[in-house]
Amino acid sequence: HKQNRFKITHANNTSHFISLFVWSLTMALIDTVRALLLLVACNAVCNGFCTPFPASNQAGVRVRQPRVYRKSNAAIIVSATSNLDTLTTDDNDTAFKPISDNNTTPKPRAQYDSMICGGGPAGLLTAIMLSQKYGPSYSIAVCERRSTIPPSPSDDTVWNDIARFYLLGIGFRGQNALRKFGVYDDFVKASVAVNGRFDWQPGMTKREDGKITPAGKKIVSRVLPRDKLVGLLHQHITENYADANIDLLYGYDLEPESFGDEDDDTVTVRISKCDEAQEEEDDGTNNNTTTNNEYIASQESDPLCDVDALQTSTTKLLIAADGSARTVANAIERHDATQRAKINPLLRPFAPKPFKVTRFVDDNARVYKSVPIALPADWPHDLNYSSRQDRLNLEALPSDDRGNLCALLLMKPEEEFAQADASAEALRAYFDENLPQFSALIGEKEMTALAKKPASTLPAFRFAGPRLNCEKRTLVLGDAAHTVKPYYGLGANTALEDVQMLSDALDDAAKTTASSADVDDEAVVPTAVQLFSDRRSADSAALVTMSRNMDRPGKLFFLCFLAPLILDGIFHKLAPKIFDPNMFAMFQRQDITFWKIQRKKRLDRVLQILSIGTLLTGAGVGLKTGVNLLARVVGRSNMFVSIVMAAVAAIGVIL
Repeated sequence: HKQNRFKITHANNTSHFISLFVWSLTMALIDTVRALLLLVACNAVCNGFCTPFPASNQAGVRVRQPRVYRKSNAAIIVSATSNLDTLTTDDNDTAFKPISDNNTTPKPRAQYDSMICGGGPAGLLTAIMLSQKYGPSYSIAVCERRSTIPPSPSDDTVWNDIARFYLLGIGFRGQNALRKFGVYDDFVKASVAVNGRFDWQPGMTKREDGKITPAGKKIVSRVLPRDKLVGLLHQHITENYADANIDLLYGYDLEPESFGDEDDDTVTVRISKCDEAQEEEDDGTNNNTTTNNEYIASQESDPLCDVDALQTSTTKLLIAADGSARTVANAIERHDATQRAKINPLLRPFAPKPFKVTRFVDDNARVYKSVPIALPADWPHDLNYSSRQDRLNLEALPSDDRGNLCALLLMKPEEEFAQADASAEALRAYFDENLPQFSALIGEKEMTALAKKPASTLPAFRFAGPRLNCEKRTLVLGDAAHTVKPYYGLGANTALEDVQMLSDALDDAAKTTASSADVDDEAVVPTAVQLFSDRRSADSAALVTMSRNMDRPGKLFFLCFLAPLILDGIFHKLAPKIFDPNMFAMFQRQDITFWKIQRKKRLDRVLQILSIGTLLTGAGVGLKTGVNLLARVVGRSNMFVSIVMAAVAAIGVIL
């Protein structure tokens, strides 16, 4: 009888153990499914299930005005958010006034080996790269809508107006590109090193409350005005490539007419003459008061182009580096839409995805005003000064090595101080209360100008994809391919890095064609264009998507940015060989692309959620087992023991 009782008891214990094991495994699987569903839901909330739609103008947000082409008494308005051109009449419009001819600006030719749309940093560096690679016989045209030739980087009469120009922080990505193409030494002379941050947390107003954090980077970021970098590259070309075949076409706009076909893959473009003059219909947001002989800052300029003065040119390589204007990118989008419409509707779902500029709605809009700040002699002159307050944030970067800062006030569009003609007295009172450490450094004249000036908008998040090329001889790079807000120093740096990536693609394509007897030299450009698109398109989408996730409002900010940042810090510290560091640290690595960073972070999220789910499941199993054992010992029910333990825990938390 005892032996049979032992067998029954042993069998019951074994059955209980198996049941407990199965229950634990089931709960772990359920938690895993929940974790995966939560990950999908978070990704959907942060990025959206569907392709974002074009952003519309928001009330109180000043956006860049649509491009306007003048033609006799009509104006062709090219929408900033649509690919459709709308023709409207304007009875009060005057005839187009051409810019005066300048002997330093050549006339467009009928044919070029390469044409670059956009004379910004990426466009000019691309011209330098191509001239270095192919020599003086290779013809290059850089079309820039602005007619004003960039000033010299040593012209202090221009750059002493500190608050007028938008500053760029050039990190290792941009510096590596400038170094590769021989511009780095000139860049160092014109820029200022930023060796760390001086931060004030909300509510902290005294100088001693601030915290200095050294940069801790292998390559320290350097700062200079965006227009100064353009002037530096322009001067580098004129001084070092006088014998090169480069036409810097200032005051000319470029728009593709044909991207080529199977019989002739040459690209055909239309070139029009542009004028720097401002529109007669001023909306009141432009406070530019310069004369025609003064340099107009790039963010203040919006040239008009004459559609009556068109001419046609052809090229073997068209490179779009025109930033947010996206003249070429919009033309590619229209071209692909036309080609896709010709496909049989039944076959259309199986056709390659068309080229598309994904435009995210800015759900965390910020505008900014700039003001110069002169630091005292005993303050560090090589730091990024930052103070975050309830209504606005102040971010200031050094403009020179003499203690002059260009400070930006970042605020919501509906903020009182974001409006034009705001009260200078109210702004001074706000500074005295919330930013007294900076209020004493801003004079009355500067404070009044800061209050009266209109606010400027930050660029919206956009990227082109799923490829960065059209047909065989057209590609998109720089801000035209990926636009981000300038919070993390990735916009200009990635644009310059694109030029380096294009150079590598041209080199690899030349090696590929040289090793194949069946391929001639004419195949180098098509091969390089495809290589660049394959290597960079995923990076463009990943860069913009990750940057946008770090700029979400309210609860989305915690879900998409702050919580992942905390989790990365904890798990990387516990298991550095399994979990990568946070996003900011990953951006500083030179051995990894944006697409790989995004993939690694997604894998980290899955492992983190699985780890947390497993830990919680184990804790639940342990707690349940402990309650059962304690109930048997004291002879009470499981419910009674659970209530007592919960009460003890609550008292412990309160005390």
